[in-house]
Amino acid sequence: MMEHKAFIFDYQKFEQELLPVLQDSLATGECSALISFIQQNFKSLTDPYEGEPLEDDWEGMIETEDAHQYGDFAQTKYYDPTDDIGLGSAWESVQEIVPDDRRSSPILGLIVGSDNNSFDPGKMGSYFQSNGQVSESLGFLQQLAQEHSSEEVTEAVEFLQRATQSQKGLYVTF
Repeated sequence: MMEHKAFIFDYQKFEQELLPVLQDSLATGECSALISFIQQNFKSLTDPYEGEPLEDDWEGMIETEDAHQYGDFAQTKYYDPTDDIGLGSAWESVQEIVPDDRRSSPILGLIVGSDNNSFDPGKMGSYFQSNGQVSESLGFLQQLAQEHSSEEVTEAVEFLQRATQSQKGLYVTF
């Protein structure tokens, strides 16, 4: 069973600073700009798995030298990997009641990159929501909760409220 992990994410800064670099690296396979980003922001980055500050030998932690792995490290500038507010396994119950005609899932979000090479460091799915998308997702789930009252939907509403209150976006991964 896949565990839904979600993190309060500074989407605005990500969009301005890293997103173009990440998208270019995904499209071309060239990672030098991502590596430069990591080097320039080294003191602001953490280990995406443990949340500890990066050490000088951080590159030894890279399993596959690609945009997904370098991007995983680079994006820690915008969130705290130790502050998971995700839905765990409850996400599936919520996802099942979301209509298929929505542009994006309110508990997931949108991919970065292209359909054939979307950013996915864990190879199980990675999604992003901007600040505005979080607010839109919250409104949608609040309406859905009126028709489908459950502990899981309530939990999903609460995690979106937390992101809305922080005035940030979300990073969701599995």
